[in-house]
Amino acid sequence: MGEYCMSTLIDTYGRTHRNLRVSLTDRCSLRCTYCMPHDFAAWLPSDELLTTDELLLIIDVAVSQGIDEVRLTGGEPLLRPDIVEIVERIAGLPKAPRLTLTTNGIRLPELAGPLAKAGLSRINVSLDTLSRERFKKLTYRDRFDDVIKGLEAANAAGLFPIKVNSVLLKGMNDDEAPALLHWAIEKNYSLRFIEQMPLDAGGIWDRATLITADEIYALLSQHYALTPVDGRGSAPAEEFYINGTKATVGIIGSV
Repeated sequence: MGEYCMSTLIDTYGRTHRNLRVSLTDRCSLRCTYCMPHDFAAWLPSDELLTTDELLLIIDVAVSQGIDEVRLTGGEPLLRPDIVEIVERIAGLPKAPRLTLTTNGIRLPELAGPLAKAGLSRINVSLDTLSRERFKKLTYRDRFDDVIKGLEAANAAGLFPIKVNSVLLKGMNDDEAPALLHWAIEKNYSLRFIEQMPLDAGGIWDRATLITADEIYALLSQHYALTPVDGRGSAPAEEFYINGTKATVGIIGSV
């Protein structure tokens, strides 16, 4: 790649940008009810996705403009057959950024080790329930055990801290908020609850299932004493100390 002349990326509102989110594919191996219809199959043709070389060119330019963290997302980024190569090449840039990846975790049992060796810094895993049956109902796939094994594989590979993202839906899994947090504390995972986003991929978004960020806080406060963490800055999550533990929990409101 080219020579580096570091500068700063500032938008028209005067905000300095340090993070770049890169969607590697629109494909996903789950059909989460709040994300897409369960029979959705209108994927982009493979030849319309950015190639490995094109991705590296964009990221290299972004890093030269002051980006110091790259977040790989999807769809499900682990469905890219070249995912380990992508990570390895980003990590090998002259001014390598911190590299994180958000995944549903299904392919982590086989890929956590290779990704860690390739240079992945950190991982976020999406998991909305601790119930196998609810997982199947929420995602239309019976892959709960694979996600749990994926989290264990990420832990064994040293991809710390492991972050878990959970979306709560009214009448579906909102009663699990305290249990999810208790589980995350026990496992030493960093848990973030995410307010349902109105993505409306197929006209399926329903406000009736919405649990707001304030409601999530109220649910957790019934079981835990929470103290706000100072210095949120530009981070998407509002973080709280969980009194009596060394853990924190994050709550991300929709835009």
